[in-house]
Amino acid sequence: MKLLNQIPNALTLTNLFCGTTAIILLINGLIPFTLMLMGIALVADVLDGAIARKLGINSDLGVQLDSLADLVTFGVLPSVMIYVAYSLYGHDKPDEILITVMAGLTAVSAGLRLARFNIDNRPREYFWGLATPAGGMLVAGWLWAQFVGRDYRLGMADSPWLGILIPLFLIISFQIPLRLPGMKSPKTGIITAFLLIGAGIVSFFVIGP
Repeated sequence: MKLLNQIPNALTLTNLFCGTTAIILLINGLIPFTLMLMGIALVADVLDGAIARKLGINSDLGVQLDSLADLVTFGVLPSVMIYVAYSLYGHDKPDEILITVMAGLTAVSAGLRLARFNIDNRPREYFWGLATPAGGMLVAGWLWAQFVGRDYRLGMADSPWLGILIPLFLIISFQIPLRLPGMKSPKTGIITAFLLIGAGIVSFFVIGP
């Protein structure tokens, strides 16, 4: 039984490992492998909480570890993605220093959001503000669309100021106390979440990344 209780933490550490390794691969230009590792990390992040609830585990260590892993995978990694998108496709527009600052502030905002989540006493059935994995996947999808050449002129090359607007959107969205549905939400919230996921999947195959 004690071994089973360690499964959630093992999955959280998998998330952290994948996120850290993805950063290393990304700075070496291995974008497809970076995105695959981020996807694995996302699955691990979903499963660790689900299994912990199923087993009735409520660990302070697990809570802190989960936020630490999410900060790396869905905070720092997307920030590096923003800068890499600029480096590969930005053509020196906008200014490199501005992109660097905005990318860094994205990770800072994600860290603040996760820290506040750990001490937040509001019901956990909903997300309060944009969840960091959702923000991370937004940036990952944007980078992927540029990498495969299906960005529909919404990449750094044709719309360089998205390199500022996307980080700004995330910085603000992580902090706004807007109630958003999650997998722990009541029935209406879960239905909303599944509809959003379904719309995302359909859109992916219809218009691309």
